[in-house]
Amino acid sequence: MSRQLLHEVRDVLRAADAIASEREFCERWLGKSECYMRTLRFSQIEPSADALATVSNKLKYYSEQMNAKDAQHLKELSMEFERLAEACWTSIQTTARRKWAAVA
Repeated sequence: MSRQLLHEVRDVLRAADAIASEREFCERWLGKSECYMRTLRFSQIEPSADALATVSNKLKYYSEQMNAKDAQHLKELSMEFERLAEACWTSIQTTARRKWAAVA
């Protein structure tokens, strides 16, 4: 699920011309190596909480910046960034709860 979420974030950023490549997404938005997404796909593993937290924080930051502007298209994009930031945090919380509930 979290991998799909990162793909969605990447696609939204690409559509908004905020990134030009998956490499840029990995390095500048996830704070990971250029091959991070490829590694997730190949290994069929979920992204780290660190990657999700990093991208969530950056989405939230830019959401606030765009929301302060007058342009309607930026306000709409701001809402999309906010939605994705919240989805990242929800994913982190869901994974954490699954871990502690399994040992309780």
